[in-house]
Amino acid sequence: MTKEGNKIPDLTKGRVREQLADETDPKAIKRLTAAREYLEGLSPAEIENKYGWDRQTVYNWLNRFEERGFEAALYDDSRPGRPSELSDDQFDQFAAVLHDPPEEAGYDAPAWSTALAQQYLIRTFDVAFSRRHVRRLMHKAGVSPKRPRPEPASADEAEREEFEETVKKVGRRDEDAIVVTIDQTRKAVGADLYRAWYPVGERPTVGVSASRKGVNLLGAVTEHGDTTVLECGGSFTGEVTIRFLKHLQAEFGEQLVVLLDQATYFTAEAVKNFAAEEPIELVYFPTGSPDLNPTEEYWKRLKQALGNRYFGTLGEIRSAIWSALETIDSPGVYQYLCL
Repeated sequence: MTKEGNKIPDLTKGRVREQLADETDPKAIKRLTAAREYLEGLSPAEIENKYGWDRQTVYNWLNRFEERGFEAALYDDSRPGRPSELSDDQFDQFAAVLHDPPEEAGYDAPAWSTALAQQYLIRTFDVAFSRRHVRRLMHKAGVSPKRPRPEPASADEAEREEFEETVKKVGRRDEDAIVVTIDQTRKAVGADLYRAWYPVGERPTVGVSASRKGVNLLGAVTEHGDTTVLECGGSFTGEVTIRFLKHLQAEFGEQLVVLLDQATYFTAEAVKNFAAEEPIELVYFPTGSPDLNPTEEYWKRLKQALGNRYFGTLGEIRSAIWSALETIDSPGVYQYLCL
């Protein structure tokens, strides 16, 4: 067959992916996978290199779609029934593989997904299950879906060590000085989606929005667990930062040790000049180290309190923010910093 703009009658990416989601016939899954990769731009030779399937076989599979149409191309003379279960030894091998990175099994992927595990079962045992059944097998094997904990790739270890030494000096500060950590966030019109528990079989939906409108906030958490939040009418700038520092002095006292990240509106020359003329010491977190700032956790708790809810207007967002701020606890500064 010749490849002409990925045009095979009745074959589209959407149709192939929809069929793959619940397909259980091993041969059909291989043919659908080859078709999907072909539609993504891979040649039969590239598909052979990726999956180990003979390129002539791949040609034959693709020709089936061209010659027979979608449904007829998937199956041989009779469609098989329910696939056989894994033997105990096969399941043990499958479980052991899932506890190692996919690279160990020859896949170029950072972590296991249901689709990848399904592909492994087909390739290794020539047994195919629906993705729902594969998920059950994966749970039985002792793995579960988790969100990786972020570790900023830009964080510099030497810079973090230098920061730790600076923080030790902060611990020996004037007793009248209050340690404050600050940060900014933005809550946009629409919804922030978070994983939650729902009844089996129910597919929850939450509204989304293409609007760019949102509420900009500056917030602070002190070493004593006090918090303060201000809304910014426009963009974050050095002048806005200075106004916030003045607000912090009014709230917590003139002598402050302020820990903040290296955003341009925090590192602006005007901000540094203002602090130099006031009893304010600015201590900057290392580049790419949001994990050190308790105010980041404060924002996370706020957004989770507002999560999975659609807000259509700025007024709705503002009302929900101030209500949520009354209910969430502030994180402990000492859990992040050894002062």
